[in-house]
Order: sequence, then C-alpha cells, then structure tokens
Amino acid sequence: MKYLKVFVALFVAMALLNACQKEYSLEGGGLKLPVGNWEFKDSTNEYIGTMDTAYISGTGVNKELHLLGKSAVGNQVFNLTLYADSFKVGTYKASLFQTTFEYSGPVKMIYQASQLNGEFIVNISSISANLITGNFSGTALDSANISRQIFDGKFKSTFGEVNAGPTSLGVLGDSSGNCKPVVLNGIYKQGITATTANTVQVQVTVASVGAYNISTNSVNGIVFSKTGTFTTTGVQNVILNASGVPPFPGDQTFTVKFGNSQCAFTVNFLFGAAPSEDYYPLNVNNNWTFGKVDGAVSDSFAYKVISNNKNINGITYSDLAIYDVPPAAAYDSAYIRKANGNYYTYMNYSDYFFFDQPQYAETIILKDNVPQGNTWNSATVTGNIAGAPIPVSFKFTILEKGAPVTLGIFNLPDVIKVKMEAIVGSFPISATEFWYAKNVGPVYMNQGGTTAFQIGRWEMY
Repeated sequence: MKYLKVFVALFVAMALLNACQKEYSLEGGGLKLPVGNWEFKDSTNEYIGTMDTAYISGTGVNKELHLLGKSAVGNQVFNLTLYADSFKVGTYKASLFQTTFEYSGPVKMIYQASQLNGEFIVNISSISANLITGNFSGTALDSANISRQIFDGKFKSTFGEVNAGPTSLGVLGDSSGNCKPVVLNGIYKQGITATTANTVQVQVTVASVGAYNISTNSVNGIVFSKTGTFTTTGVQNVILNASGVPPFPGDQTFTVKFGNSQCAFTVNFLFGAAPSEDYYPLNVNNNWTFGKVDGAVSDSFAYKVISNNKNINGITYSDLAIYDVPPAAAYDSAYIRKANGNYYTYMNYSDYFFFDQPQYAETIILKDNVPQGNTWNSATVTGNIAGAPIPVSFKFTILEKGAPVTLGIFNLPDVIKVKMEAIVGSFPISATEFWYAKNVGPVYMNQGGTTAFQIGRWEMY
C-alpha cells in the first residue's frame, strides 16, 4: 500500500500547485486581435487565445457553426462547435446535442465537453453577417477523464477570416453515392483515450470546392471528424480523427456523413480490464491514472507496473512506478504481491507516522476471500518520533463487497471497499478508504473524507 504516500506528497505539493500555472495556461487579460479572441477558466487556471476563424458549414437542418482558435502561445487548439438549422441569439446545450467543445494540446486532449460528459452551455449574445460574440460554461472532462467545471468562457470572432468561401458539395464514395470500404486505424480499448493513431479514412467524391465538415455520430463516447477545405473536385481520401474515451467494450457501429450521403462502419472496442478476475492485475505495463474528484486542484498521478521480479528479503513483488501526469520521471515506487486471496505491500511505516528512521514491514492491504465486515490488523511496528518510541499499526475493514459503482463514465459491477485506520498505541488517528474493482485494480481513494481521487483511465496488458 505504499501508494498511500501519494497523499502525503500531494498535500505538500498543493501549495506549489496553487502558486503556479500549468504549462497550458497563461495569466493576464484578454487579447484583442483582428480575427477574434476567446478565454475561459477552470478552478485554478485562466486560458486565453486568439480566434483563427468562425464559419458555418452544412445546409438545411444540419448546419454547424465552427469557432476555431489557438492559445496565446500557439501550442493548444480551441474548437467550439454549435449545431442547428439556423444560428441566432440564444442558448445551445450539449444535453440537446447542440454543442461540443474541445481544447487540446499537441499530444493529448486537455478538455472536452459533449452530451456524454454532462451539461455544457453556449450562449450567443450577438450574431451578424460579420461578427459573433458569446459566452460558455459547464462540465468538461480533463486529460484524466475527470469532470471539471469550466466557467467565464467568452468568445468573439469575425466570420470567414479563414476557410472563407462556399461550402463544398459532394458525396461519400463514388459519384452515385455508393460507399467505399473505410480504412480503420489504431487500437480501441475500453477506458483508453483516443489518440492521433485512432483514425478512419473515407473516400469522397467532391462536386464543388469549399469548406467541409465530415463527421460521425457519437457512439460509445467516441466521435470521428475532420474539417477543412477542398480545393479540387473529384475522388479524394479524407482521414477523420477520433476523440473521446470509450466506457464500454464490444462492437459499435458508426455512421459517417458528408452532405446528404452517409456510410456505416464498425469498431471493435477491446476490454480495458484484465481477464484474470482479480482486484489488482499486475501484468507488466498495466497502468492506472487518477484525478482529484472535486477539481479544486488540477492534479493527477499514475501507477505503472514496471517489473514483476522485485526481490525483497527473499520475497518477490511487482514493482509499480508512481509518477505525475503528464508523465515525468517516477518519484516513488510501490511493491505489491498476491497470494491465496491476500494482497500484500512492502511499506515504510515512517512515510505515514514520520518516524525518525525508516521502519519497513509487509502488510496485507486487501483480502478478496473474506466477507463484508471482516477486519484484520497489520503487525505493530515501533519507531522513534523525536527520540520517543511509538508503537503504530493499521486496522483494515471490508466495508462493502461486490458493490456496483459508477465513477465518471465507468460502470464497475464488482468493487471491494476497504477502510484503513492508522493506529498509534491503541488510538485510531486517521482513516483512508480504498476501492478495488474486479479485473481493474485500484479505482478510488479517499483520505479522511476530504481528499478523494478516482480513476480516470486504466490500461491492461
């Protein structure tokens, strides 16, 4: 259970996190450039940038209003889209499939909002042939797939500064509208965020040049899309990029649309959980990413199994690296092993009781073979604090077993909830709750009822 040390490290780090900005954000007032500008805030950061373009694509009841921009330093992309038969002053809601939002960096999605993630609202305050202004706020998923609140969002842009001109006309497949086989790329796995490797190639026959938007419906948390401009007519291949996080495994059918034509293709989403039917799968490269539940601190961390042959006192453990997200060098390790339904960790008690010198002992952190209500105690370890000998131990209790739990977008049907109490002498001084999901591993941690972290994604090998 050495990953408990994460809490200690996080408490120390919170002041530093509050005192500085993430690399994606900037402080300062709004910029005003000829094309336009945008800004929004989360609980700790202010994001600002310039608008590259605003344009409307599509016809009839399938029109889309695109607001595209970049961050002030140019490394992140702002993409706000509205859907309607006509655009006017008023409110557009994600819950009604009227808006989506993405804010992404070079290698990952920083924020995304859609009907699947909670309510996200855009208000158009003014719109004319040349200018649009408005504001937005609501729930979005961050890079760890944890729900965050975005607020004080604003945008202002002139129309047609980029992608100006007519909307392209054409059909998917050949000129008669016969769909051609699509080319699907990448591996799709439950709980794993789509990356730049997840794409689908479609063939279109362009009848007239102009701006285009080719996209699929949203299925299992994933959307494929691409916007751009066709400059020539005829048969062309277009690669659509996937975005989102799939919460469920299995075959899912997507419908891609361009103009009045559409085609269907199927994606097989692999299980993101190991088939081992245990509560802490420890294959090498298995990894888990966590984010803070209340969003007060933009912070996430991860564990990754880097070896299954760590030998300590003649006993073999799995070696888990603990690191910040985005990934950097690991700042700590956890050592876990399993035997006969018991899950052990080799832990340094001085990490939690602040002994003058390290005091190590093996401790059972989970029993999956005992009923709800069962308790057990760790060994008592005595260490010195300011020179005085202090006996300490841990008491564990199975609070629930086989509990169905929903965390974010994940429905976990079989979870064991464990309470761990820190004991000094015979007096409990603190309690931490841990949840373990079958075939997934650790999914939730709550220290003292105030600081909670939950799973944002996991990957099994």
